[in-house]
Amino acid sequence: MRSKRDKKREPELTRQQLRARAAHNIRDAISSLGNSVVGPLVRALTICEEPQDGALVGAVDVEIRRVWLNVERNIRYTAEQWRFVIAHLALHVAFDHERRREGRDPLRWNLACESSIDNFARAFKLGACPVELEREDTGPEREEDLYDRLWRDPVARARAPRHTLAGRERCDLREASDGYTASRLLLASAALDSDKVSTDELFAQGIRSSVDNAINAAAERFEEADLSRATSKPRFAPIERARRWVLAELPLLGALASHMKVHADAALCGRIDVSVAAVDPALGELYFNPAHKFSDDEWLFVYAHELLHVALFHHARIRGRDPLLWNFACDFVVNEWLVEMGVGAPPAIGVLFDPTLRGMAVEDVYDLLAKQPRKCRGARTFRGSECDVLWSNPARGFGSAYVFRGDVQTLDDVYRRCLSQGLRCTAPGRGLVPRGLYEEIESLFCPPVPWDVELARWMDEHVPYPHDPRRSYARASRRQSSTPDIPRPARYIPAEVRDACTFGVVLDTSGSMDRAMLGRALGAIASFAESRDVPAVRVVQCDARPYDRGVLTPSELRGAVSVQGRGGTVLQPAVGYLCARSDFPASAPIMILTDGACEATIVCPREHCFVLPRRDWGESLKTTAPVFRVLRDAGDDG
Repeated sequence: MRSKRDKKREPELTRQQLRARAAHNIRDAISSLGNSVVGPLVRALTICEEPQDGALVGAVDVEIRRVWLNVERNIRYTAEQWRFVIAHLALHVAFDHERRREGRDPLRWNLACESSIDNFARAFKLGACPVELEREDTGPEREEDLYDRLWRDPVARARAPRHTLAGRERCDLREASDGYTASRLLLASAALDSDKVSTDELFAQGIRSSVDNAINAAAERFEEADLSRATSKPRFAPIERARRWVLAELPLLGALASHMKVHADAALCGRIDVSVAAVDPALGELYFNPAHKFSDDEWLFVYAHELLHVALFHHARIRGRDPLLWNFACDFVVNEWLVEMGVGAPPAIGVLFDPTLRGMAVEDVYDLLAKQPRKCRGARTFRGSECDVLWSNPARGFGSAYVFRGDVQTLDDVYRRCLSQGLRCTAPGRGLVPRGLYEEIESLFCPPVPWDVELARWMDEHVPYPHDPRRSYARASRRQSSTPDIPRPARYIPAEVRDACTFGVVLDTSGSMDRAMLGRALGAIASFAESRDVPAVRVVQCDARPYDRGVLTPSELRGAVSVQGRGGTVLQPAVGYLCARSDFPASAPIMILTDGACEATIVCPREHCFVLPRRDWGESLKTTAPVFRVLRDAGDDG
């Protein structure tokens, strides 16, 4: 930032010189965007100069792909600032903001789009935002969600900036009929017939080009890092040769091998009791003890062995089993596959291998070992007498506790993505990977159990059901007419038993509650109640206070339920009210339908569960009860 004294020392430029410098800066900005994510789209735009009384900085017509820039008013902008402005307007076209407005308020929708674009431009380093246009970072939030928050949250609406590139209280998403008449053409569309190329295709070209450039730059940095490490601290040569062999000859594990960090330090292995090798999936690290004098083939076998532990998610599939016995079962299966594929050679110290277990899954091998404890007598892993998969530390845990990036992705997600990339690069017909290993990998990508199925299982476990109906001569059986001389009792369910086959539902009816999610959840609950002949459901609505709706039949629950509340969210009074009612069975469970924007701790002295939207809401909810995430619509998978 230049001081006023420095500005005074600069020679005064004429208006013509300033215009020439501004045109030069704009050309530099357009040229520098050529290899960026919006490069192909910028080349397909028509960029014109806007008269002085037009927009504050610029505007765009998405339909005709025309951009107007107010050069006269911002004649001292640098090339980086013009780069940000042009990329900002091009992203309006890339994200198709004009068509996605769908009847929303134009200005508020434009403001939501501005925040989203600014975050994208900052993430991809598309120039420097001018000082007068800077706004607060709202994080990775979709335009529709940000618009809804600005609409319903008065605090967010008051804090949100009210300016776009077109000025205060003006939209920079304009049409040619809005009075934008170009006075001078700065850049015409590219020579290619851009009208025949859709916006999505142009943006996809930019993304592919940007990814290729990033990969090439990363490869160059890795080569430079390898060279610097080779001159300063050499790697453990056998493991490095094993890693290069996997990258070249075993594409199934190649992507995973490039993500795992290798430690070949005898002192470190001594501190964590690693005899030969071990792996820590939670940290993404492999440990090898260089004190052993193995051949290259033996080290290759050990290296691929530890990689398969991570690739097949042995750390996440244990599910309460005995860790050491589970590790033995994993070793039997992994070693059998490596021998069948001919990857390296088993070390001379011995490995867990049994040809009779060929084709068996790890879970089946574990069950067999649990029934035959003698089979594991004296068995050892590559770590020794302990597990070579380092899950013994309870403070480590797995999954969401280790966030790999700033979003929802974890290290387990990285492993799964690497394995899917390797699976695409390996064809089953090549004959290198056994079919059993393919089936094991494909099972890891099966979709999760739908939320309504999990909810039905929970209800089946906790909602009582009369499996043995009683018989009574008070009412004749339906078969009585066929045998009039033989009295036959009819089956019936006593009223007190039918009344006990019920459950309670606490509905969050605050202002933030999503009606679509509420309807899907109520429909699933009503369907299950009807299939089990549940006579009634006790419903209590609540925002900041409970509203007792009484007893409803499942068909009434499926229909239109009037909503009371739409205020704040405090669910504990509703739960306490329902549990204290004398006309509500003491053994009946309770379902709490909420969006998660409630108190962190809800005390319920009986069986209960939470039904939440499939989003990151409700993460602060501290409960040991089951939590079911409801899909917003059929196309939403998470």
